[in-house]
Amino acid sequence: SRGGGILQSTVSESTLVALLAARKNKILEMKALEPDTDESTLNSKLVAYASDQAHSSVEKAGLISLVKVRFLPVDENFSLRGETLREAIEKDRSRGLVPVFVCATLGTTGVCAFDSLEELGPICAKEGLWLHVDAAYAGTAFLCPEFRPFLKGIEHSDSFTFNPSKWMMVHFDCTAFWVKDKCKLHQTFSVNPVYLRHPNSGSATDFMHWQIPLSRRFRSLKLWFVIRSFGVKKLQAHVRHGTEMAKYFESLVRSDPLFEIPAKRHLGLVVFRLKGPNWMTEKVLKDLNKSGSLFLIPAMVQDKFIIRFTVTSQFTTRKDILRDWTLIQRAAAQVFDLCRTPKPVISEDVPSVISSPSPKPTGAASHFSPEKGECKVASPRWVTVQPRRASLSSAGWLSTERARVLEEPPLEDTFVEDGLDPPSLSNLPAHKKKTRSLSVPTAGLWEPKAASFDGSGTSGFHPTERFLSKLPKEVMMLEKSAFKKFLKFYRVPSFPECTVQCGLQLPCCPLQAIV
Repeated sequence: SRGGGILQSTVSESTLVALLAARKNKILEMKALEPDTDESTLNSKLVAYASDQAHSSVEKAGLISLVKVRFLPVDENFSLRGETLREAIEKDRSRGLVPVFVCATLGTTGVCAFDSLEELGPICAKEGLWLHVDAAYAGTAFLCPEFRPFLKGIEHSDSFTFNPSKWMMVHFDCTAFWVKDKCKLHQTFSVNPVYLRHPNSGSATDFMHWQIPLSRRFRSLKLWFVIRSFGVKKLQAHVRHGTEMAKYFESLVRSDPLFEIPAKRHLGLVVFRLKGPNWMTEKVLKDLNKSGSLFLIPAMVQDKFIIRFTVTSQFTTRKDILRDWTLIQRAAAQVFDLCRTPKPVISEDVPSVISSPSPKPTGAASHFSPEKGECKVASPRWVTVQPRRASLSSAGWLSTERARVLEEPPLEDTFVEDGLDPPSLSNLPAHKKKTRSLSVPTAGLWEPKAASFDGSGTSGFHPTERFLSKLPKEVMMLEKSAFKKFLKFYRVPSFPECTVQCGLQLPCCPLQAIV
């Protein structure tokens, strides 16, 4: 037989080997027609094809081999069709390029979609293109007869590779790689220095002519142990078990209206996402992986961020699937709570009179639309207020109060959180533009409408009266001129700020010292 197989390290290496063999074979054909043309010039005309759902290893193989790779669009089932390939070949030939290689994927990385080998194979045979089949994940499933319809058209392929280390319970690294014509590998990788020759050269199979490295690891024994231990029947049962677990997980996702499945499930891979913008699904994935209880891999499909959930263990049970789904729902609920949480909105005008403190806003409502991906929050406006001096034993001085904004004249000992935007800040007097003032408010302190105290020492609701009601009566009996003279030489901190700075309720304020 001219064909043969070898165990490579990874599917990425197998794809690179296949592309290098296809390139060498095509250059030899072109060299026969253009013997005087340099090989590098001929190589610059080559072009390869793959679907836009193909693995990144195809792109990397093109970078290493210096072969241009075109990624073709797929249909609604994320499958590369024959008509798309035919149009691309005709277009490139008209531009003077030489098509050389097609990588068809059976079980794409993102959604486990299957390219149409039945359509791609005859086109490659007619146009003289090397057809390479990448079945890294899905290749193990072809042990089961019910999944073999995906292989229809495989007779047209020139090489085939899959990873037993993905679903066949074999430890990494172990990749099976078959070729239809091993001589094309020999002509690509054969080197024959004197130190590599031996009496059986040419008659024995030398795998150094099938691969990039000269030496290789012994990978076959671990694969043999798995096949010998399980047998065909139990390996088939293992594949069917993983598929059934994936079906169960799919049913759980479809039962929750907050989630969607953007692509049809194939084999043991289910893709899902939260209905809404991509950042929500990204947040769920980040929280799940950070928890250490679950590890998931993302992908992008038609500009949608999706999460991949696959079952490959023989020990996975329905209880495990339900536990994983519970963790996913919990993470999703936390993301939706972020959208429902009202956020403080800075008022455009500086607030004035402060009502009774309330840690929770009233009347705030939030609405989230999963379909539109919008989160609308209606929340009250907040300001942060400096602590009030209620009594010498009050511990509330050391905490920051939050209160609702009322439409009354502004107080100087209030400031807006996180600063004001430039339009609103420019409307304030110069002495109010600071974040916090450490001086006693003097504007409006000695207005004609002075506070009138009753017998209990309480005052009205005017902001000036409220401030004056906190001053000792002895200070209030000072003459206006004397008090102004004192303020002329000193910057006197307000009583609450003095307490906050020193942390003790002692008469450290200069106003108290002169009483």
